[in-house]
Amino acid sequence: MLFTQLVAVTSAFATVALGFPSTPLLARIVSEQDIDHSYDYIVVGGGTAGLTVADRLTENPRKTVLVIETGQLDEREDAFLVPHFIGTAPPKYFYNLTSIPQPAGGNRTFPVLAGCVVGGGSAVNGMFFDRGSAGDYNLWRDLGNPGWGWDDLLPYFKKSETFHPPDSTTVEDLGVTYNMSVRGTSGPIHASYPPFLYPAVKNFQAAFKEFGTHVPYDGASGDALGAFWTPNSLDPAEMIRSYARIAHYDLIASRPNLHLLTGHSVTKVLFRGVIATGVEFTPFGGSRRMTVNAKSEVILAAGAPHTPQILQLSGVGPEALLNKLHIPIVVNLPGVGQNFQDHPASFTDGIFVNDLNPSPSNNTNATWIEEQSILYETEKKGFYTTSSGNAAAFIPLHELTNRTDELVDAYASQEPKLQFPAGTDSTIIAGWRAQRDALLASIRAGVVAVSEYANGPTAAMAIVLEKPLSRGSITINSTDPLANPVIDYGFYKNPVDVEIQVEAIRAWRKVLSMPSWQALGAQPTNPANNITTNEQLREWVIQVSTPTTSHPSGTASMLPKNLGGVVGPDLRVYGVSKLSVVDASIIPMIPATHIQSTVYAIAEKVSTLIRLQVDSILIIHF
Repeated sequence: MLFTQLVAVTSAFATVALGFPSTPLLARIVSEQDIDHSYDYIVVGGGTAGLTVADRLTENPRKTVLVIETGQLDEREDAFLVPHFIGTAPPKYFYNLTSIPQPAGGNRTFPVLAGCVVGGGSAVNGMFFDRGSAGDYNLWRDLGNPGWGWDDLLPYFKKSETFHPPDSTTVEDLGVTYNMSVRGTSGPIHASYPPFLYPAVKNFQAAFKEFGTHVPYDGASGDALGAFWTPNSLDPAEMIRSYARIAHYDLIASRPNLHLLTGHSVTKVLFRGVIATGVEFTPFGGSRRMTVNAKSEVILAAGAPHTPQILQLSGVGPEALLNKLHIPIVVNLPGVGQNFQDHPASFTDGIFVNDLNPSPSNNTNATWIEEQSILYETEKKGFYTTSSGNAAAFIPLHELTNRTDELVDAYASQEPKLQFPAGTDSTIIAGWRAQRDALLASIRAGVVAVSEYANGPTAAMAIVLEKPLSRGSITINSTDPLANPVIDYGFYKNPVDVEIQVEAIRAWRKVLSMPSWQALGAQPTNPANNITTNEQLREWVIQVSTPTTSHPSGTASMLPKNLGGVVGPDLRVYGVSKLSVVDASIIPMIPATHIQSTVYAIAEKVSTLIRLQVDSILIIHF
C-alpha cells in the first residue's frame, strides 16, 4: 500500500456520498454458536491471501473451510470503493499497531498499517497493481526455494487477474504498451487503468527516459525495471476498487462449504505432539476461549505482523523466547518473527512554475471537486476514478549513481553478525549473509531495482528504498494473545541503506532538471538546494523518512531452516505437520514492487499445492 501520506489527497470539499449502499452485501457469515465442530481447513485471517485460499479450496464441494477474521465486513463506504478516497478508511478498519522507538530514525516510533477488515490490505491499500522484476523472484528461487522463480510464479500472477487493456485514446495519448501474453484474462481481481490521469504524468515518464532509464514494453512481463505504466486493482465496469472481499468472498458466499467467522481472533494453533489439530479463538476484545478442529490443515494468513505472533503463542518459535514466557515448546524455530522487511520511503517536495491543468492543485477548488463528483456518479469518469497513480519508475543501482561499485563493496565488507544483537541465532545471521550475497550478485547484474519513484503529476515524489538490507523483528513479550507484539522495523540499521537513499535524492534532482520537467518549470524545494553534501543529505533522509510503505514482509520466511527459514517451498512450517503459512510473511526478500499482486500470486500457488497434497501422507519438515 502506498500509504496515506502519499495518496490521501482528498480535500475538505470532497465529502459527498457517491450513492453506494450503506449496508454490506449479503454474505454467508456464521456466529461462534453456529460453527461446526471441525472443518477440513481452517484459514486464520480473512485478508488478501486468506480469502484467496479459501475461495480456491472450496471450489471442491467436498472440502469444508472456516475462515476466522478479527475484522468485520466493511459497510461499502466510499473509502473502500471510490478510488479517489483511498487512504481515508476509518481507524476501526486498522489494527492499532506501533513500532518501538527506532534508534537510526531519531528514536521515533512509527505506525504499522495493517487492515483489520475482511479483505485485509487489499481493502485499504493504494490499488497499485504491479509486479516485481524476474530478478526479484529469481532471488527467492536462488535462496533455496525451487519452484518460486519468475517463470514459476507467472502462471499464478495470470490466474489471479483479469486485465482490461486501456482504450485506444489512452494508448494514443499516453503511449501505454502491454503484452497480453503475460496478462490474465479470467481471474477474480480486475486490473485496469482509470479514464482520468493528470496530463503532467506524461512529463514524468518522458523525464525518466531523458534521465537515461530503461523503458520496458510491459512492466508485468518480468521486465519491471525503469519507468512504466501500471494498472490499478480497479473494476472498470463500476470504477470501484477490486479487492479480495468482493472477488474471493462476496461472489462465492453462497457456497455451503465456506464459513466466515468475523470479529474473532485466533489465540493459538492447537497441536497433538507436532501435528496441528485446530485452533483456539476468542471474540476480539473478549476473554472466553473456544476451539475448532482442522481435519486436513491449519493455514495461517494473519499477515506479517500477526502470523509470527500466533506461531510464538502456539509454541513454535525461538526457544529462548518461549522459555522466557513459559510457553511449552512444540518446535524450536529461531526464524519465527525474524527477517522483518518493509520499504522505507523519503518524501521530497517541489513545485511547477508552469503547471498543467488540471493538476493536483485543483483539489482545493470546491466547484471543480463538485463537478468531478457528479461526473463520477453519472458517468464513472473523471478525477474520482484515480487512486495512487499509474506511473512509477523502478531504478537499478547502476542507473541511479556512479557509486555502484563503492556501495556494493560497502555491503559486501560488512560482518553479518554485527547486523544483529548479541546472542542472535547463527541461522539468522547465515540467512542474512545468503540474502546479502544473492542480492549483490543481482545488483551487479542489473536485474533488480533499488529505488522507486512514485507519484507522477508533481515534482514531489515518494522515493522508496526497494532492497534494504536492514532487518527488523516481530516478537511477543506477553502470553496475552490480544496484546500487540513488539515490532522493530530495524529502520536504517544498515548505514549503506541510507547511502542509497542519498543517491536516490541526488537522482531525483537530476530528473527534475530534465527537459520534460523543465518545460513545466520544475524546482525542488525539500530538500532545499543548499543541502548538498553527503552528510547533509544523510541527516535529511534520516529526519524525514518512514520505515514503511505498508508492505510488511518476511517474518515467517520461506528459506532453508539453516538460513533462518520458517517454511519450505511448499509453505509448510518446519518441524510440524498440517500447518502452512500463505501470506506476505513467507517472502524471503521483499520484491521491488507494491506487493498486492505478489500476495495474490503466492495464495494462488499455495492453493494449488494444498489441493495437490495427499491427505493421508503425514509430512513433517526438519
